[in-house]
Amino acid sequence: MSGQEILSDKIKRLALQFLIKQYANHSFSPLMVNNELQLLDKDENILKNSLQNYNCSPEHLLTLPIVPRHDPPLCEIFLQKFRFQNKENPVSLIVNDFSDCINRFFSDHYIIATDASKSHVSTSIAGISCNQSFSYRINPINSVFTAEVLAICVAIDELAIVDKDILILSDSFSALNSLKNLNIHSTYAIQRLASKLFVRQTFNQNITFLWVPGHSEILWNEKADSLAKNTTELSQFIEWISPEDVIANLKNNPT
Repeated sequence: MSGQEILSDKIKRLALQFLIKQYANHSFSPLMVNNELQLLDKDENILKNSLQNYNCSPEHLLTLPIVPRHDPPLCEIFLQKFRFQNKENPVSLIVNDFSDCINRFFSDHYIIATDASKSHVSTSIAGISCNQSFSYRINPINSVFTAEVLAICVAIDELAIVDKDILILSDSFSALNSLKNLNIHSTYAIQRLASKLFVRQTFNQNITFLWVPGHSEILWNEKADSLAKNTTELSQFIEWISPEDVIANLKNNPT
């Protein structure tokens, strides 16, 4: 019937979702033997052919990293602690309170701002510090949530310095809240971010996250937002793809 998924197609979709999860779970998959995923040739071809529809291959799927238990927490995350984080305030007050917050509590931190952008034609991520910046296109199947998290991952890799504690500004409340509530059910992107934070923590570097209201004329956020929105077809492309976003697309667009 129109608008309904016939049983055989649903079985195929569920089988494909299983294969995607096993590939993404990697070392934690029961199908993993001697560091290789043991798939039948037929199943491997199904996975590869299906992912080609999203212009990617299994190797581009975000995989589950090994993140040790973290006590104390991996980082501090401030979502609603400061007055400037009340988006109901006038923009001028938000800007002034933000500057005051940075001067009073984070003056010795190295500041990085990240953002992501998604349109009907492309998805992109960006980050900026006082010294450098980046902007990349990513696979458009990735959600805004995934893009925001990946922007932070890249910022830690490319913009963070080693001799100062880091303050990362993001206007994605959902991404930071998910990181704050890290658990075994967290997305692959959040798990990847957590693993990067753990590595930094082992070198005694603290990374703090500060949520900033978007479109509130906070200069750091405005610059990151502009970078993300102004990527072009010539911008470098990162091939990461979120398993959850592929699976969500399969559910929303059954064959």
